[in-house]
Amino acid sequence: MRKCKQCSTGFEITDEENRLYKKFGVEPTGLCFDCDQKSRLCFRNERVLYQRKCDLTGRQIVSIYAPDKPYIIYNNEDWYGDSWDALDYGQDFDPNRPLFDQLKELQLKVPRPPLVNVNNENSEYCNMCVDNKNCYLVFGGDYNEDVLYGTLCMKNKNSMDIDLSNNNELCYMMGDTIGSYGCQFAFDSKNCKNCYYVSDCSNCNECILSTNLSNKSYCIENKQYSKEEYFEKKSQMLTGSYQKQQELFRKFKELFDSRIVKYSHQINCQNCTGDYIKNAKNCINCFDTAECEDIRNGILMYGAKDCFNCCFVGHGSELCYSETATIGSTNVMFNYFVFDSSNLLYCDISANSHDCFACVGIHRKQYCILNKQYSKEEYEKLKSQIIEHMKNIGEWGQFLPKDLSCYGYNESTAHIYYPLTKEQALKEGFNWYDTPEQAPESDKVIPAERLPDDIKDIPDDILNWAIKCEKSGRLYKVVPQELKFYRANNIPVPHLHSDERHNFRRSLRNKRVLYDGKCQKCGTNVETSYSPDRPEKVYCEQCYISEVY
Repeated sequence: MRKCKQCSTGFEITDEENRLYKKFGVEPTGLCFDCDQKSRLCFRNERVLYQRKCDLTGRQIVSIYAPDKPYIIYNNEDWYGDSWDALDYGQDFDPNRPLFDQLKELQLKVPRPPLVNVNNENSEYCNMCVDNKNCYLVFGGDYNEDVLYGTLCMKNKNSMDIDLSNNNELCYMMGDTIGSYGCQFAFDSKNCKNCYYVSDCSNCNECILSTNLSNKSYCIENKQYSKEEYFEKKSQMLTGSYQKQQELFRKFKELFDSRIVKYSHQINCQNCTGDYIKNAKNCINCFDTAECEDIRNGILMYGAKDCFNCCFVGHGSELCYSETATIGSTNVMFNYFVFDSSNLLYCDISANSHDCFACVGIHRKQYCILNKQYSKEEYEKLKSQIIEHMKNIGEWGQFLPKDLSCYGYNESTAHIYYPLTKEQALKEGFNWYDTPEQAPESDKVIPAERLPDDIKDIPDDILNWAIKCEKSGRLYKVVPQELKFYRANNIPVPHLHSDERHNFRRSLRNKRVLYDGKCQKCGTNVETSYSPDRPEKVYCEQCYISEVY
C-alpha cells in the first residue's frame, strides 16, 4: 500500500500497472487515481467562455481565455492559417534550467486558438467540439445539429439540455440516454419514444414516471393503462406549467432513488471494470469509455487503444500515456490538446505534427524542440539529452506542472469532476481565477420565480430580458432558438441557469469511484460505482436481466 503524495490516501499499484510504467519508460507518479486525473483535467477548460479581442485582428471573439489572461489569442481562422509560424518563437534549450520553466516562457509568447473546435458551423458558443451545426453552448459534443446546452453528447438533433447522450432527436433534459425520440427527463435509457420522467427503460413508447421497463407502452408509474386512458392522463400531467413540471420531477426522484440498477453500466464488454463502458475489451478502472481496448485508468475514452493514465482521449488514438484532450494521435506522452499527431512529448497544443518535444502551438511540424527546427539526427540526440536532464532533476515522468495550466482550477474540468474550494485548490498548488459575473446585455432583469407559470403565457419580449437564476442568482438569457423549442414542445422556461441545470443532471450520476459490493438479490460480489449508502437496489448483471427484461 502506498500513500498519495498529494492527499495522503492509500492506494495500490498492481503488477499490470508496474508493467505499463516500464513499457512507457516512466516511474509511478506517486499520485492516487483522483489526484493523478486532477493534474491533467486542470488543463482543460470545457465550459467557461469569455468575450475578448483577437490579438491579431482586434475583432471581438468568444474564447476560453479571459481578457486579462497573459496569453496571445488568435481567432480560429488565422490560428490555423498561414499568416504566422510557430517556429518564429523558437528558443534554444538551456541545460542549466528546468525544462518546464523554459516551456512556460514559450507558452507566454506563442499564439493560441480561442476555442478548441474543429469544423463547426454556426456554433460560435461551443467548445471542445467537432462538426457541430447550429449549436449553442455545447461542450465536448460532436456531430450535433440544432442542439443547445449539451455536454459530451454525440450525433443528436434538435434537442436541449442533454449530457452524455447520443443519437437522440427532439429530446429535452437527458442523461446517458441513446437512440431516443421526443423524450423529456430521461436517464440511463435507450431506444425510447415519447417517454417522460423515466430511468433505466429500453425500447419503450409513451411511458411516464416509470423505471426499469422494457418493451412497454402506455405506462404511468409502472402501471399499465389502455391507450385511451394513458393519453387522457398524459394531457393532465404535461401541461406546460413549470409548477407541474417540478411536481412531476419530485415524484420521479422518489422512483429514481428506489429503482433497481445494474452494478455497472456496461454493454458488450469483456474484462472491464468501471462505469459507463460500451463495446470495450480489457478496460480497467475506466469511466465513460466506448469502442476501446486495453485501457487502464481512463476517463472519457472513445475509440482508443493501449492507453494508460489518460483522460478525454479518442478517435483512433493509440499508445498514449498521461494525455488529456487528445484525438487521432499515436505514441504521445504528457501532452495537452494534440490531434492527428505522433511521437510527441510535453507539448501544449499540437496539430498534424510528429516528433516534437516541449513545443507550443505547433501545426504541421516535425523534429522541433521548444519550437526550434532540427534535423532528424539533431532532434534525436538533443531529445535524449533533455530526457536525461529531466530525470536528473525529477521532471521526467510527471505531467505538465500545474502552473502551466492556462486556467484557474475553478475554470477547469477538474473542478467539475473534483470540486474544491478556493482554499483547498490553492493548498494543493492549483491556480484559481476569480471569474467576473458576465451579465447578459440587457437593462431588464426578472427574477426566475416571477416568470409566468405556463409556456403559453410567456411573452415574445422575454428575449430582451435577463433572468436571475433562482438558485445561484446568476443572470441568463433565453435565446430565440431556445424559446422556439420550448413553445413547440410545451416546455416551461427553466428557472435555473444552464450551468445549474448541468449540475443538477450531473448530481444524478455516480462519482467515478469503485466500491466492493454485493448483489442485493443473490449476494454475488460486484465492483460498483454505487456506494454502500446509496438507496438504489444494486443487482449483478444476471439478476438485473432476469428482473427487468
